[in-house]
Amino acid sequence: MKTIAEKKGTFTESHLNDDYNSSKRNSKGIGLFTSKDSEVSNEKERLRRIFILKRLELERERVARYSQVITELLTRLRIFKEAKRIALYYPVKNEVETRGIFKEARSQGKEIYFPLVRDSELEFHKVNSLCELRPGKFGIPEPSTHSSKLPIERLDVLVVPGVVFDYQGRRIGYGGGYYDRILGRILKERRVGLAYGFQVLDSIPEGLSDHRVGMVITESGIICPQGGG
Repeated sequence: MKTIAEKKGTFTESHLNDDYNSSKRNSKGIGLFTSKDSEVSNEKERLRRIFILKRLELERERVARYSQVITELLTRLRIFKEAKRIALYYPVKNEVETRGIFKEARSQGKEIYFPLVRDSELEFHKVNSLCELRPGKFGIPEPSTHSSKLPIERLDVLVVPGVVFDYQGRRIGYGGGYYDRILGRILKERRVGLAYGFQVLDSIPEGLSDHRVGMVITESGIICPQGGG
């Protein structure tokens, strides 16, 4: 499968792919997926800068339109319909919207949880209304520490944000490692990444502590990776 061609400002999908492939050709004979943590980290940071900027260039109308399609795709899935406990993220920096997912989940009587940063870990606390959220450690709205907490292992669906994904379910986040420190505690098939089509590449670097998602949903459809950890 190919990613969506997306023209915006100075960036196009071909520009991004040319830049990405060029970095592999200029690696002085060293493979991109080297065991050296510094190489993997540097490439992740480069991709992170490119795709955060590209996402920030999206018009609000397009964010809303794509997010609506992604919401409909997710909420029609059996895994969503059968879920009793779902964790969402609060969207920032033009991430795929989750407020429509929240509304649909509430209408179906599901329990909904949002992440709260506690030291270097994420905790998931129950939220009945988005009005309960308040800016947390990074300015991202979080639930109250007094709301009921649920171990991640008991979640039926964990909706995961990301800056870049690939067709094998690999993921690059913002670099803090918060999600990677907890993803290994929940079955991969319960981890659902949300992204726009241009955020999904053929392949991205993976570190030893990284964890893949079991599914990536974009406005173009659902990607179900095979294999991997």
